[in-house]
Amino acid sequence: MSAGGLDITTGAGVTRTYGLHVQPRLTPQLATAVHVPGSPPTLVVAPSISEPVAERLRARGIDYLDTAGNAHLAWGDVLIDVRGRRKPAVRQPKAPARGARAFGRAGLKVGFVLLSWPEMAAEPLRVLARASGVSLGTAQMAVDELATAGYLYEGADGRRLTRGGELLNRWSEAYSITLGPALALGEFSVEDLSWWRNSESELVRAGAQVGGEAAACLLDPHLRPASLTLYVEQTPLALIGRHRMVRAEGTGNVHLRQRFWQAPGVDTWTVPSTLVYADLLASGDPRQRDHGDRIRTSDDRLTRLDRT
Repeated sequence: MSAGGLDITTGAGVTRTYGLHVQPRLTPQLATAVHVPGSPPTLVVAPSISEPVAERLRARGIDYLDTAGNAHLAWGDVLIDVRGRRKPAVRQPKAPARGARAFGRAGLKVGFVLLSWPEMAAEPLRVLARASGVSLGTAQMAVDELATAGYLYEGADGRRLTRGGELLNRWSEAYSITLGPALALGEFSVEDLSWWRNSESELVRAGAQVGGEAAACLLDPHLRPASLTLYVEQTPLALIGRHRMVRAEGTGNVHLRQRFWQAPGVDTWTVPSTLVYADLLASGDPRQRDHGDRIRTSDDRLTRLDRT
């Protein structure tokens, strides 16, 4: 992803300044995860924007255009809405993305630890690798690529995280399509979902941490959760039996996911807000996406990242 600015002037002489968000590829999940700052308005530019992607962007009030001529620009009395154009099929050599491996499945685990506990950047690589649940070689690769991309620098006291807000944007987008789906352990249905609110000690004993919209409602009560996401090291059979969870395929309201990290705070009953935020974006639900935008501006950990 790259960013810049663009002025668009109508025939009547009215000008609007956009902040550009250039994406080499856009899926509906990524369209949901695109971070939109308050000002200036965002213009998403991509080689091709399919109708499902365009629909999500329009629903979020984000203008866009692609190389085929599809476009949506709307402000004041201006409305440009072009749909259905197809980009000619042209085979082009694929250039390696900058820091691509750092945003692959294993590299994203390292990025999660650095974003959630920025002080871990100064730790020896073996400590960072253990906390991230990856090999020493993977930790070295991720650190090197993140440093090359400008997200880590060597200070007087060791490595430090910088441009944390930008890194969170890239990490959240990659998480939604690469790491998140790989963490799924199973889905279950339960009639009464309210049990978890008064079960902090039970969840800690079971080695489970709450994520997704359930954890988000603890950060900001505006969202009433319709599902429960639990990050666990292994399937909590006793917990499943006690609360009469029934296995479901794609329709459950309890989602079990693999917890891969071993870092400060694993004895708490909620996952770090960085992962809560990414879960909300990855859900594809505009209601959860709006809540993610809200906690991005109110949660201490996330606002600190945006200030780096």
